Amino acid sequence: MKSLRLIFGLTTCAWLAACADSTAVTTDTANTDTMTDSATTQPTTTGVPTTGPDPTTGVPTTSLPTTTNPTSTTTSTDTTETTTLTTGPGTTDTTTTTTDGETDTDTTATTGPVAECGNGIVEEGEACDDGRDNGPGKACNADCQSNACGDGDVGPGEECDDGAGNGDMNSCKADCTDNVCGDGAVGPGEGCDDGNDVDGDDCTNACALPTCGDAIVAATEECDDGNDDNTDLCTDTCTNAACSDGFVQEGVGEQCDDGNANADDGDCTTTCKDALCGDGHVWSSGSGTEECDLGAENGPGKACNAECHFNVCGDGDQGPEEACDDGNLDNGDGCNAICGLEECGNEVLDFGEECDDGANGEPDDGCTDNCAFPDCGDGFEQPSLGEQCDLGAGNNDTGACTLACLAAACGDGLIHANVEQCDDGANNGPGQACKADCSANFCGDADVGPGEACDDGNASNNDDCTNVCKFATCGDGFEQGSEQCDLGDANDNVGQCTLACNLPDCGDGFVQPSNMEECDDSNMSNTDACLDTCKGASCGDSHVWAGNEQCDDGNQIETDDCLNSCNDPTCGDGHVWAGNEQCDDGNDIDSDTCTHLCKPPACDDGIKSGAESDVDCGGGTCAKCPVGDTCVSPGDCTTGNCALGVCAPAQSCKQLHTGNPALPSGKYIIDPGLLGAPPFEVWCDMDTDGGGWTVFHGISGADGERTLVTNTENLNGNPLNFQHYSINQLKKAGLSLISTETIFVRNNGTWLRVNKPAFTPALIQPDASWKGSVVITANNGATANAFMGWANLPAKILKGGDFGITSTPDGQINCSNKATTQGFTNETASAFMLNGCCDFHYLYSYSGVDNDADAGYDVKVPLGTWAATPESAGTCELTRPEGGAIKFYAGMR
Repeated sequence: MKSLRLIFGLTTCAWLAACADSTAVTTDTANTDTMTDSATTQPTTTGVPTTGPDPTTGVPTTSLPTTTNPTSTTTSTDTTETTTLTTGPGTTDTTTTTTDGETDTDTTATTGPVAECGNGIVEEGEACDDGRDNGPGKACNADCQSNACGDGDVGPGEECDDGAGNGDMNSCKADCTDNVCGDGAVGPGEGCDDGNDVDGDDCTNACALPTCGDAIVAATEECDDGNDDNTDLCTDTCTNAACSDGFVQEGVGEQCDDGNANADDGDCTTTCKDALCGDGHVWSSGSGTEECDLGAENGPGKACNAECHFNVCGDGDQGPEEACDDGNLDNGDGCNAICGLEECGNEVLDFGEECDDGANGEPDDGCTDNCAFPDCGDGFEQPSLGEQCDLGAGNNDTGACTLACLAAACGDGLIHANVEQCDDGANNGPGQACKADCSANFCGDADVGPGEACDDGNASNNDDCTNVCKFATCGDGFEQGSEQCDLGDANDNVGQCTLACNLPDCGDGFVQPSNMEECDDSNMSNTDACLDTCKGASCGDSHVWAGNEQCDDGNQIETDDCLNSCNDPTCGDGHVWAGNEQCDDGNDIDSDTCTHLCKPPACDDGIKSGAESDVDCGGGTCAKCPVGDTCVSPGDCTTGNCALGVCAPAQSCKQLHTGNPALPSGKYIIDPGLLGAPPFEVWCDMDTDGGGWTVFHGISGADGERTLVTNTENLNGNPLNFQHYSINQLKKAGLSLISTETIFVRNNGTWLRVNKPAFTPALIQPDASWKGSVVITANNGATANAFMGWANLPAKILKGGDFGITSTPDGQINCSNKATTQGFTNETASAFMLNGCCDFHYLYSYSGVDNDADAGYDVKVPLGTWAATPESAGTCELTRPEGGAIKFYAGMR
């Protein structure tokens, strides 16, 4: 082994151009045992590490010493070797090595000087080199090329430079001057630019067309929204919103707009986006402090870091051209001042090394080729330390070489993977989990190991020891002896094999679905919840389930003595029980077609059924109901009066007639509900004009009979036979309240009907009168508009005029030259409702003798079959006798 003495020296040189071009050359001479090997190259280091920005990206280029790989020549010599390394600006390390004996010598050829931008010397391929004054904005850029208009870098004498974005229509013109209003070039935000100061021509001094702002887009305008808002999509110079027009328009995605000051190295880029680290542009002007920006390529280990600063040696981040970077420029700590590694095998004790014997290939001499003291696990077998093996990282207690650097062996307590099944060390042996040959104890090896009850070394399950090394027993999964089955852990009293190893059987007390069982109560009773077939009791199985079913005939017939629900048939169950029920609709509603008696409704069933309004009456199907029974309509009542749902005494003959249209004319009791008046007897005309007339007055034509308005009752005569008859004023007024029309029936069979009741409730007042418009109809259908009136004061009707019906129109002039008002002249104080000469009367009353109040009734104006009487042909007051010419009765309904 060669012995080496290492002598270190350090010299310093000034930062000169010559120093920058110095080349470290290693030269060994003398003793010419020389071997030339064209396949093996040894690097030659040339030059000084330099740091400068890339001219296109602004990223620094770290120039480490240039390495060339020429043909290597090895020469055996005895000499002194001197190596000079330039480590940085102004610093040169010179190492002198004195060598005794034979030495392998590498003679390395070098190339010529390489141009280095930034050294202040214009070299081949460079247009300029101002040294440290190279860079952005300078006359000579970082790539040692002259700054020129269009290179995207605002150089001396340039107002702007957007590179490929330069143009006379853009914010930076082709000559790298700002595009401004008045320069004759239409730039962003300008509607026009005529290059003059005349404000009154076709382009104003604000570079806008005169028509701009009128909200009409002229042929020479891009837009015109008629407002001065420059932040919308149309500026006040009638140009579309555009980047570099000086206005921030969010509508087109702008974040900023500094107009001509927009620049990719400024606060606002040429795309009107806020400058930020990572956008790919070096933000170095304005408030920017970036040194570089590679966009997505920024970050750790990159030429430009995440803060957009150069990655340089000593910053603790290993850059693309650095072998290491420990955050300092110190030598001897594993990473030298130019970020190169200090390596094992150089016979120098570098930082982090325990020793360094030049990696001589002898692992057991106290220093390994890893420059570390010998240690188990270092990959070098050192018998002097008792090692049997050493696979380094391959050492493993499950492998051929253990972590203690001993060869794996059975009994060492370590399981050698793929060789041993187990290894319990001293516990290996018979009856143990691990046998003496480091194989695992298993059932069937004829050795009763841990957890085994037996081990007969065979696979038979029909002997006393099963093939799982357990004594035979029910539940072991093997059918033995008297067992009917054995499914092992699958045995289940409700499964295919019970826990007693018996097959499922109906009656064993367990419900086994595999045996198609629904239940199993261990008995043969068919009246409980489980039949003797192990099926659940259910309606229709022909067995009466005690406590749950009333019957069970096993069929689906609903009309026999047992329903399909296994209940005894009852009325109301919705099924007609043959021989017992006539119907059954399943409800208790007696008003439908089947009563709760399960019989159809009948008028003699003793209940309110069907359409009946009360028990066995009303509804149109049974007899009418008497007073006091429930009713729905008047037709339900014998009285024809259904009041508040109860049959009440009839208020009129009309109600009686409605209640029973077959009732004949005659005497009946009615109750109009007059205050203070009990029900009373009246005559009813059930035939004339549909019937239902309550007769209130009858006239025979004789002298001395009371008038229609009288309060004197005469109930002895039969008005239907045209005998004198009269009820009092209270009854007449009451009938008027419940009536809507009046009829006058003459003994010749003709009649006159009025569409209003004869009186008003005022009839009971001592001095009352009324007149008004009516419509009258004769029995032959003739009809006319008319007037009707009455008066009840005795003094006003001494000579008649108590009641009258007159013709239209109103305002007719009678024989006394009097005009009618509502049909009456009211000219005679003692015959108030009688016109002079009885003019215009369809009906009137007149008495030939004063003060006897017994006027008779006549007709002067006929209507259809309602004929005039002879007495009215002349002057009625003079020619007619006492009493009247017509016999009639009057009624209301």
